[in-house]
Amino acid sequence: MSRLLAALLVLAATVFRPAPAAEPVRLVLFPLEFVTTSLEPVREDERARLALAEAELRRRLEAKGYVLVDPAPVAARAAAYASLRECNGCELELARALGAEQAALAWVGKTSNLILDLTLRIGEVETGKLVRAGSVAIRGNTDESWLRGVRYLVENVVFAERRS
Repeated sequence: MSRLLAALLVLAATVFRPAPAAEPVRLVLFPLEFVTTSLEPVREDERARLALAEAELRRRLEAKGYVLVDPAPVAARAAAYASLRECNGCELELARALGAEQAALAWVGKTSNLILDLTLRIGEVETGKLVRAGSVAIRGNTDESWLRGVRYLVENVVFAERRS
C-alpha cells in the first residue's frame, strides 16, 4: 500500500508541477512625446516633467517583469520622424533592429494646464498586434499629478486584471 501511495505522490508531483516561468519579454519604451493643443508653448518644467514621467513608467514596466531595451542605438533613425505615434508602425521596425519583442509608445496630451491625458500603447514587434493599451486623464500640470497618472495608468488600466 505504501508503494502505491508513493507512486501516486510521484505521479501527482509530475502532473501538477507548476509550468516553467516564461522568459521575460524584451520591450523598448521609446521616449515619451508631448502633444499640446494648448496655445502656450511647451515650458521647461513640462520638459522636465516628461523625463520624470518616463523614468517612472520605465520603473513600473520593469516591475511588471519586462526587460527594457535601450532605444539609444536607433535614436537618430527615430528622430527622422516627426512623431513615432503617427508614423504608421515605424516603431516596430526600430524595435526589431534593437532585438525587442514588443514596442511601447507613450505620450502626454495637453489641452490646458488643468486638462491633460497620458496614453500608453504596447505592440508586438513581429505581428504589429496591439498587446496592451490605455489612457488616463490627468487634472493638474504638476510633478505629482503626472506621476499619479503614470501609476494609475499602469496599475489600474493597462495591466488591470480582466474580470469576466
